[in-house]
Amino acid sequence: MFWGFSEALDLFEEYRKSQDQTAEPPSELNILLFGLGDPRHVLKSASKTFKHSTKLSFVLLEGCLELVARNLLLTCIAFESGQHLSVKGKTHLFMDVFGNTLLRPFSNGYINAKAKVLTNVVTDADYAERVAPIFLLDGLRYRERDHLENVFNFWINHEKHVFNVSHYWDARVRAMLGTRYDHKMGAFDWDLYMRLRENGASQICPQEYKHWRSTGIAFTFPEYEQSDPNKTFAVGLARNGDGYMHRGVVGDVSTGPYGPFGLKCAEEKLTHSMHGVNDFRSTDVMERNVLEIMYEIQERKGFALNVKDIHQYGSYVLEQGQNLNKDQIRIESIESCKYDEPLIPCDSVKMRFLSVEDLLKIQSLPEHSNKYDIVVIASNYFSFLKEDFPQLFARNALICFETRQLTTFSKDDISQFSAQVRDYARTHSLKPLTNFAINVPHSILRYKNISQTQ
Repeated sequence: MFWGFSEALDLFEEYRKSQDQTAEPPSELNILLFGLGDPRHVLKSASKTFKHSTKLSFVLLEGCLELVARNLLLTCIAFESGQHLSVKGKTHLFMDVFGNTLLRPFSNGYINAKAKVLTNVVTDADYAERVAPIFLLDGLRYRERDHLENVFNFWINHEKHVFNVSHYWDARVRAMLGTRYDHKMGAFDWDLYMRLRENGASQICPQEYKHWRSTGIAFTFPEYEQSDPNKTFAVGLARNGDGYMHRGVVGDVSTGPYGPFGLKCAEEKLTHSMHGVNDFRSTDVMERNVLEIMYEIQERKGFALNVKDIHQYGSYVLEQGQNLNKDQIRIESIESCKYDEPLIPCDSVKMRFLSVEDLLKIQSLPEHSNKYDIVVIASNYFSFLKEDFPQLFARNALICFETRQLTTFSKDDISQFSAQVRDYARTHSLKPLTNFAINVPHSILRYKNISQTQ
């Protein structure tokens, strides 16, 4: 729910490869991200805009407003002014917020400060245009903006804003494993070796995966200690006087946040392994990939890797701490900076957020008809597709379906879901761009709209 199960893509490059190579690139691409849960494609695409002049207009449609809030926060980290955060600082802050149930105090301080800024962004159009012009929030209802304001307020430390994420995480794991909980490390090993690695996620190391399954902390480094609850994982918030009621932690507790940035990279040496032992963890690969995105967004030029900039702990079992403070909720403000400076300008990228209510009716809204040059559909949102959903596709549009390949689903479940996607594509005149004859796992199935009714 909070992250996808496929790698981040440069969607401009993906679209270019799907079209006539002799044609001039379009001046603008309209892109619909249907239930992806995170802004990975936005950030990856934005980092490469220095290479071309095409404007990228992203439209994001999520099933709950807490995911909209997380998208706003994660995008702000990437576009934060370099005067406040270094590229390395942004990288580790992004990883912390993206995949860790417990945060470093610095990350908690950033969220506290940024929550106040985002409150103004969603409630004051003039302020949003000045500080965060990349966001377009006109598609949200007024009550949805009010809900977002409540979400951001809950992120701010207060004695009545309690979120014992460690307790909620353990309860989810207990409910999932049942009687196997007393032998959970064995169950985690099975899921990693017999499911994830068999399905293609071989970069994930046992020490990081089992630590995440046990604690909800996916990304660790020896120099950091996570101690503060990550309130961006709270879903279903409701005001109760001055306090809040919430459902706790929902979403994935078996696969992990490694797929979007942590499985592949340009340098083959980072994915090298010997006898099943990786030289680099998925965490280390994600550090490299996010570092590239943050650098290229800030510097507007290509990234050159310096191996000294990333960690290499694939074969090490780190002393990751006992999280002794996990039940102590910090209530005092720890923000060290306001982070209210305008975001890094990026005129070629816009992010428009649609109302949650549009999830089931977007295909019937005339302003979206035949509009989208690229559509990316999350695997857990495939069931929401209506028969008339292809009315959204522009002529020759690129359609990307996320699969369940990089998850702990069984091979039969993965194959069955991919067959459903292929049947849907065949029914709606979508030409496959993915070569199914090659026996490799596909986290994304690519199609091209060849319907002549557009």
